[in-house]
Order: sequence, then C-alpha cells, then structure tokens
Amino acid sequence: MADAAAPLASFESKWSAAHPELGLALGFVDARRRDAQAAWACLGFELEHAAFALGDAEPAAIKLQWWAEELAGLGRGVARHPLTQALLAQPRVVEIAPARWAAAIGGAFAQRDAEPAASRDALLDGYAALYGPLAEIESTLFGAADAPSLARAQALARALRETAMLAQTLRAGRLPVPLDLLARHRLARGDLARAAPAQAALLREWLAALAAELARLRGRPLGVVGAAAAAANRVRARRAGGAADPLAALSAGSARLPFAAVWAAWRAGRRSPH
Repeated sequence: MADAAAPLASFESKWSAAHPELGLALGFVDARRRDAQAAWACLGFELEHAAFALGDAEPAAIKLQWWAEELAGLGRGVARHPLTQALLAQPRVVEIAPARWAAAIGGAFAQRDAEPAASRDALLDGYAALYGPLAEIESTLFGAADAPSLARAQALARALRETAMLAQTLRAGRLPVPLDLLARHRLARGDLARAAPAQAALLREWLAALAAELARLRGRPLGVVGAAAAAANRVRARRAGGAADPLAALSAGSARLPFAAVWAAWRAGRRSPH
C-alpha cells in the first residue's frame, strides 16, 4: 500500500481530523500503551474507510485484501505497516487467532453489499459484522473494554456518521435508516434525500433513538477512545435530534468536542489497566 511507509503520527493526524475525539482520548491513555492504542484506533478507521468510504469496489477489495494479509502476519510476529508494527508491542497480539482477524475483514467486506435493514436492531446488527470482531480483539489486546458494549457503541457511531453524510450515503447505495422508520413517516427511499418537514421529522426521531441507545451505554467499560467517542456521539445525536434542521445541526456538531467527551475519557483513563 502507498501509505505503508508513513509514520504513525501521520495516521493519527489524518484520523483526528475526521474524529476529533481520537486526539483527545489519546491524551488520557497511559504513555506505555499510547502508540499501540493509537495504532489500533487508526487501524479500525482504515478498515472503516475501505468498508464505507471507497466508492469503487475494486480499490476497496484490494485494500481489504492487503489488510487481510497484513493482519494474518501479526500472529507470526511479522508486520510491514507502521500501524501493525506498533501493535506488535502489545504482548497479547500473538494470541489473536487468524480466524478473528479474518472475521473483521469479512465484516468490512459485508458492508460493501449491505441490504436495507428492516429495523434499527437489524441495521445495527449489520454494522456489528465489522465492529463485533474488532471489539473482541480490542478487549483481548488492551483489557479495558467490554466487547459487546463497545461493539454496540461503535455500531451506533457508524449509524450516526452514515446519517451525518446522508447524501453521500444514499449515493453509495446504502440506506442509513431502517425501513420501518421510513414506513412510519410515509416516506420512500428517494424522499430521504430531499429537505422537507417530513424528512426532518424522521431524522429527529432517528437521532433521538440513537441518543437514547448511547445513553444506555454510559458507565460501561468501553476503553478510553471508545468512551470518549460514545460520549461525544451521544451529545451530538441529542442536540441534533432537538434541532429545527437536524441534518445541519449534526454536520456542525461532528467537528466539535463536547465536554462530556473530556469527562468520559478522563474517567476511562483512570479505570484502564496500566
């Protein structure tokens, strides 16, 4: 891959620009684990990018296959990329069975051909094909997160991000809300792209539901990065869900860091193993 020679800091900078809670959270991670934790977060973002952001199927498949081979080498202590090289500093990385890495890659591929989901749980369960294996691996590597709770928080984060990028998501052929919500508001898929009172009402209900689910995860062990992200997303969803123009409010809030994220990162950092 062309960026395999880039230093770890360049990946942190790249992904902190898109996810401002990353840089905040890393400030609360123990210095001895910081590089590995940063590398892990950035690796997750790289897989997300291939799963959701690359428009053409061939480049996405090439990128994911490259990562599949790279991650398979970790169990043998082999790493070519700065992110995987940083992960080798975690002693437990050799305990990750090849099948678990393969499940994460398979989950990323599954997002490329996802069908519209009938319900909120079905939509989130679809995202969990990627985030479930990643959360299990993170829990093994760092021991600070409850894997099911973390996977749910990350699936909710993806649902929020897919909604924030509504036009782009729809152009990519993905439906970021469940079909039962569309039916309840008597909207067709094509109606979702057009700003209108009915669209705003649907988005307000959807964002309120995501905020409520994120609120139920408060206090769960999510790791420092996971806790900061969940807190930030909870506030973003709640605020946008109460706005007259929910989509504009969500887009504006995505670049901001609410104080709740700082507080959550601090608390998670104090609870993390050293």
